[in-house]
Amino acid sequence: MSNEKEIITLDSFVRSQTNQELKGLLLKLKNELRKEDTLWEDIKDILIKVNEYDNKLLSALIPLIISE
Repeated sequence: MSNEKEIITLDSFVRSQTNQELKGLLLKLKNELRKEDTLWEDIKDILIKVNEYDNKLLSALIPLIISE
């Protein structure tokens, strides 16, 4: 899919999602990652929910989080 190659940032990944529930989870994750005082437990909880929703999506998301 050529669409996947266009998604190179966490922001563009979130914007590319069409499912509103999933998009909400990803926006929450993005906001937590950008906080200075965020706790790992908060990020972990969101990642668990994303994984429960779609574990393949989580695999695509991890490299974007690392490069953030």
